[in-house]
Amino acid sequence: MQNRPDVQAAEFAFRAAFENTNTAKTYFYPALTLTANGGLSTLDLKNFFDQSIFYNLIGGITQPIFNKGQNKARLKTAKAQQQQAFYGFQQTLLTSGQEVSNALFAYQTASEKETTRAKQIASLTKAVDYTKELLRYSSATNYTDVLTSEQSLLAAKLSSTNDRLQKLQSIVNLYRALGGGWK
Repeated sequence: MQNRPDVQAAEFAFRAAFENTNTAKTYFYPALTLTANGGLSTLDLKNFFDQSIFYNLIGGITQPIFNKGQNKARLKTAKAQQQQAFYGFQQTLLTSGQEVSNALFAYQTASEKETTRAKQIASLTKAVDYTKELLRYSSATNYTDVLTSEQSLLAAKLSSTNDRLQKLQSIVNLYRALGGGWK
């Protein structure tokens, strides 16, 4: 089932939601941004606190404290989206499993039907032979009985062809349910 595009899409959506949750967790940690313009262009002590690395450092450390509510909301939203993606992935797996199970059942039923039909054809072939023998050696039957038995045999053979078609269609459906034929 891993070849099915719907299963792959649901899996990738779940992975993306998981990574979004991890990203939301990183907002709780202090950030330190290093730039080329750190305020150290002059070595004057009076300008060190005006435009310096000190402000970047303090801002990066205190930002998670001031944005705690926003960070909590972001994390809660990301976790909810991750849970939703997980349920979507789970639902996709259940649906695909059901389709595979239905296709297997259809194949099994068609195989059993084909076996039963083969036995029916064998019995009807014997019935045609016996009816012809009765017509030849006995006056207890007429030619309409032979025609009726041959008509039943022909109907069974046509049904056998239909059973074979159903079996082949169930194989194709099983192949598709397992993820084949999508590319």
